[in-house]
Order: sequence, then structure tokens, then C-alpha cells
Amino acid sequence: MYSKKNNFLWVTYYITIHILLKSINIKKMKKIIHYVLILDQSGSMYQLKDEVISSFNEQIEMIHKLKKNEPEVDLKVTLCIFNDSVNFKFVGCDIDKLTKLTAADYQPSSSTALYDAIGISFVNVNEVIKPGDSVFFAIFTDGLENASNDYTADDIKHKLKKADKDEWTVRFFCRYEDNVYYKRDLDLSESSMFNISLNEEGLSEMVNEVSCCLESIIDYPKTNKNE
Repeated sequence: MYSKKNNFLWVTYYITIHILLKSINIKKMKKIIHYVLILDQSGSMYQLKDEVISSFNEQIEMIHKLKKNEPEVDLKVTLCIFNDSVNFKFVGCDIDKLTKLTAADYQPSSSTALYDAIGISFVNVNEVIKPGDSVFFAIFTDGLENASNDYTADDIKHKLKKADKDEWTVRFFCRYEDNVYYKRDLDLSESSMFNISLNEEGLSEMVNEVSCCLESIIDYPKTNKNE
């Protein structure tokens, strides 16, 4: 016969195991999305400095809203800022730890080492992602590559092909005039390219596209391929 004490212990044990299993299942079901923004900081961006800062901070607000509406999703952010050098403000950062971009963080100058920025971003992101994570690369430049030392167009083409095979999402934001150049050199699909004007309206369009892509990945984390 079970005493009341033994019965209480069994009930407590059952409840504890049930809670632990539920917690494990929740963790398994959690969607992890890495959003990677590669942001041009070359000298020609100086006239758009305030708009770019405002645009990124708008993206932070948008990401927080997405997280609030989709609590089962973990969004992690990587921000790469480049000119002739490549720097990272965040790598795989939880959204609760994100800080807004300031004028001190973003100081346009010098030339455009775009391919180095993309290549190094791929390396850094691959170090923090895990199997099953979704990845979204948003690449923004206002001009042509002219300063990379470590990566060539062929190197980046190979990485982008690998990203497509791994079902990562890529959006390449640039001027209409540069579209043909990058599409040819990097063998980008039409769906990956997004032409924008270099003004407040164009940057707002970029934010909207980023939001749409993230929402699509949340809904279909393994079917949002670049075709």
C-alpha cells in the first residue's frame, strides 16, 4: 500500500517530469532566424548618413514587433558595416541586446570592399548558426565593388550558391544602374535583386522588403528559397 507521503512524492515526480518534457519540446519547436545586414559605409553614402541610421533603427523596431507577435521565434541579428575595411557591430545578437545605430557607429568614408564584407559575414555567421536555423542575408550598397583584398567575385558567387543550396534567403539592394553588374558578376537570381533609389523613400522600401522576407521565413522557414 502507498502511504499519503509516497503518493504525494509520485505526483510531484510526475508533474516535474511533465514540466521538463514540455520545456524540452518548446525548445525543440523554437524557430531560430539569423538576420544578417551588410551595410555600405563608403564615402558616397555620406549624403544618406542620417537616413541610413534612421532606417536601421526602424528595422530594430520592426524586429521587436515581429518577436512580440511571434513569441515562438528567436531572431538574432548580425550587422556588418563596411568601407575599405569590414567591421561588425553585432554577430548573432539576441534582439533584447540590440542597441540603436548612432552617428558615432556609422561614419561614411573611403571605398567599397563589398566582397570582403560578404565573405567575412558568411564566415562569422557560419560560426554561430546551428542545424535547422534559418538565415536571411540583406546586402546593401550604393555603388560598385572596388576595394576587396581577400575575396573575389568568384568566391562570393560560390558562397551565394552554397547559401541557396542551404535554403538561406538573400536580398541584394542596389541602384538600378548597378543591377546588371552584380547580377552578372555574382550570378544572382532576379528574385534576389531589389532595386532602390538612394533616398529616404528607397531605404523605406528596403525596410518593407526586409520585413516581408522575415515574415515569410517565420511562416515557411524551409520553403523560402531564392529561385
